[in-house]
Amino acid sequence: MGYLGRFVPEKGLDLLMGVLDSLATPWRALFVGSGVMESSLRNWAKRYPEQVRICTDVKHNQVPQYLNAMDILVAPSQTVSNWQEQFGRMLIEAFACGIPVIGSDSGEIPYVIKDAGLVVGEKDQMGWIQAISDLLNSPSQRQELGQKGLERAHKVYIWPSVANQHLQFFNELSDSR
Repeated sequence: MGYLGRFVPEKGLDLLMGVLDSLATPWRALFVGSGVMESSLRNWAKRYPEQVRICTDVKHNQVPQYLNAMDILVAPSQTVSNWQEQFGRMLIEAFACGIPVIGSDSGEIPYVIKDAGLVVGEKDQMGWIQAISDLLNSPSQRQELGQKGLERAHKVYIWPSVANQHLQFFNELSDSR
């Protein structure tokens, strides 16, 4: 499974580390990003030298290569008093690569994912353990969700579709005057 994003508390890394500590299903994890939690993530990863890779020097144009090394992308974002997930671009990038996603219910994540992935309560550690285990143990479910994500990316998030959505929005605004 993989994580792509900032290494900061609000992105749910503490939850994710705890989930992986408790996971009975065999796993390997790839963390791509950087941030203030890098040292605590690296300290935690010392317990799993054969299972965890942390990559902090990935350029944006290299992201698809790293996503395609993942069987699952997780986005365990946590709402805090002054922040909640606004969009979750990493979800769309995973969709475009046909990688199934599991995201928390923080902010806009459920609206981005809809039925093209799994949404788990942001504080629901047992739910996260179950969702990750289920996907790791089910290649067919991973394939199905990967296909749904790819279809969602092509239908909703490709540039012509986004441009059309903006045009419709502005037409609605001008028509309501």
